[in-house]
Amino acid sequence: MQVDTTGASGIWDCHFHIFGPYARFPLPPDPIYAPPAAPFSEIRALHAALGIAHGVIVQGACYGDDHDALLAALDDSHGTYRGIATIDPEIDEARLADMHARGVRGIRLGLMSHLGGPADPGRMRAVLERIRPYGWHALLHGQLPDVVNALWALAPLNIPLVIDHMARVNASDGISYPAFAALEEFLALPHLWIKLSGPDRITDGIVPYPAAVRVARRLLDIAPARAIWGTDWPHPNIQYPRPNESWLLAWIRALCGDAATTDAVLVNNPARLYA
Repeated sequence: MQVDTTGASGIWDCHFHIFGPYARFPLPPDPIYAPPAAPFSEIRALHAALGIAHGVIVQGACYGDDHDALLAALDDSHGTYRGIATIDPEIDEARLADMHARGVRGIRLGLMSHLGGPADPGRMRAVLERIRPYGWHALLHGQLPDVVNALWALAPLNIPLVIDHMARVNASDGISYPAFAALEEFLALPHLWIKLSGPDRITDGIVPYPAAVRVARRLLDIAPARAIWGTDWPHPNIQYPRPNESWLLAWIRALCGDAATTDAVLVNNPARLYA
C-alpha cells in the first residue's frame, strides 16, 4: 500500500495512540494500563484541524498483541496513515505479511519497566531479524540508560532504529554527560533516527518546556535528515496537565527554525521512513 501524499500540507504526526471505542475494541483482561477511550475518529479530526495529512499509529502496550484497533484504523485511512506494531519473534509469517499490506512499517520495543520492559537482548535481536525482509524499523522506547544498552545490542544489525521521545532523557541534566555522549555517537550512524516528541515527558510537563529545547536542538543538529516528530496524543500515563497539540506543533516548528529544516522534520523525513 503506497502512502497517499496528496494532502495539502504533507505534515506527519509520527507518534500517537488509539484506544477504543471499547465496545468494538475492548482492552484485554488486566491490561498494563487502562486509558480513557481515544478512538481513531478523534485524532483524525484533530489532524484535520491542525493541517496534518499523515499519521503513525503506535500500538499501545495496554492492547498487548491485539492489533485489531490499529489495523482497522489503517484500513479506514486508505493509505494515508501507517502503523507500528508490537510482535514476538514467533509471530506467524502470514500475519506479518498481512500487517505490511495494511500499512504497518515498524515495531516498538518497550524498555520501560511499567510497560513490561526491559526486553531480553536476544529476543530483541530475533524480532528484528523477523522484520528485516519487510524493510521495517524498530522504535526503542525507554529511558536513556536502557536505550543506550539496547543500542549496543541492536545497532550492529544495521536495521533502522528510531529512538522514541528523545530517549526519555532528564532534560534538566543538560547534554554534557557520558550517557548523552553515547546517544550522540549512536545517532551519528546512518540507520539511527530520533523522534523529537514528548518534550513534556523530559521536563515533567513544565510549559513551555525550555529545558527540552537544548536537548532537542542538539539531537536535531546531529541528524537533521533522520529526525521526525509526533504529538504523542492522547498522552497516556502522565501526571501533569495534558499538552496542547497545536502548541506542540508550534514548538517543533520553532525548534526547527527555518523552512528547510521544518520541511525535513515534518514532511520529507517521515515520508521516506514510512514509504
